[in-house]
Amino acid sequence: MSASSLIEVARRQLAAEAPAKTVPLCTVLAQRLTDPRDPRGVRHALASLVSVLVAGVACGYTSMLAIAGAAAGWGQDVLAGHGCWPSPTTGQLVAPSTSTLTRLSALLDADELEAALSGWLAPVALAAQGTASESTRASAQHGSRQHTKRRRRKPPAGQALRQTRADGWVRAAPGHPWLDPTRIGAPGHVPARSAVAVDGKERKRAKAGGQARVQLLAAITHGSGLVIGQDRVAKTGKANETSHFRPLLAPLPLQDVLVTADAIQTTRANARFLREVKHAHYLLPVLGNQPRLFATLDALDWDHTPIAAATCDTARGRVESRTLRVLPVPEGVDLPGAQQAVLIERYVTVKKHGAWVLRNCQAVLYLTSLATTQASPADLLAGVRGHWRVEGLHWLPDVIWNEDKSLLRTGNAPQVMSAITNLVITLFRIQGVTKYAAETRRNAQNPSQVRQLLALSPG
Repeated sequence: MSASSLIEVARRQLAAEAPAKTVPLCTVLAQRLTDPRDPRGVRHALASLVSVLVAGVACGYTSMLAIAGAAAGWGQDVLAGHGCWPSPTTGQLVAPSTSTLTRLSALLDADELEAALSGWLAPVALAAQGTASESTRASAQHGSRQHTKRRRRKPPAGQALRQTRADGWVRAAPGHPWLDPTRIGAPGHVPARSAVAVDGKERKRAKAGGQARVQLLAAITHGSGLVIGQDRVAKTGKANETSHFRPLLAPLPLQDVLVTADAIQTTRANARFLREVKHAHYLLPVLGNQPRLFATLDALDWDHTPIAAATCDTARGRVESRTLRVLPVPEGVDLPGAQQAVLIERYVTVKKHGAWVLRNCQAVLYLTSLATTQASPADLLAGVRGHWRVEGLHWLPDVIWNEDKSLLRTGNAPQVMSAITNLVITLFRIQGVTKYAAETRRNAQNPSQVRQLLALSPG
């Protein structure tokens, strides 16, 4: 099942199926945010200013100056939709100024904003992924029927590298492992269990001028890529992504959800928190930062362990094979709740100077709290692959909104604008948008349609 199909299922799940029980985003912003400004001299309501910021980002603007300049050119109907302040002199609605938006973003409680957005979206986003997995088979069958009606496309060039042995085993390219066809699954396999990836991102320019770096840790759903939580790392004192793992996930409804993360999060405290406090499951890599644990897993008899699941993908100018071997957790592993040890191997062949060459071979060890009865090998392989789809979310703010080039570094402004950018991406995905740059251009040409985003309700 493709990522676009997952987003479509999430969009249907997040559509207003029960309006009486749901709250539109604009209402959430008005009810759950505390105004940090001095009441004296306040003109624009807090929800109005946040609404303008969201609309400006949805139009593709990357600075307060650009957002304020664009808002100044909006019609009276658009300004009324955002709840802008009417001038007592002219009676006309007035857009907020650059200084007003800049001060607000620096003063606004970023944690309160993140909590409001997370509480609004997280429960339904996780349920949407479960709905997507249940509909995988029907969608695949529908796609196979429709495929016959489409024009036949030329097969990928890398397909010619595929080899078949006399016993029926195949390999995607020379240098890749020989695989039993019965073990090869679809690269787009969607497990029945919802999954969340935890990963960090740094706003590179935000540490200019002697300011502390701005490192953000986010929780993102697999497949649909919806941001359901974010926290700023190292606000005060000594802190890192590991110390913010538990505070980030604490408010999220993660019962029976699979959590994936980088190797830095593979700690006993995090594993115990997931299993005993959140009643969630984990799939965590084991690398050199845990030398004893790594040595214990590396000493297992992987060479004589058969491949339990595999995928072969020929797309985007490369040929890729992924294999998974799984064994029971050996004695001496003290990660709370660990049930299975997993070895993932990845082989990539690319075309270089007109010839196909094996670019790299990687092997990574994992531990998971899922037992064999709770997840199939194909589910575990999909969980590992699903974690790295989070990189696509890091790519979007950098390319579409130039986040890494932003000079915002005062107060909470970097985290607030990152939260709003993530919100806009999530709202785009709920609406089924796949071409983000084009959508921002359409919004800039017709700013009245941005109000539809703020009227969305998850339920």
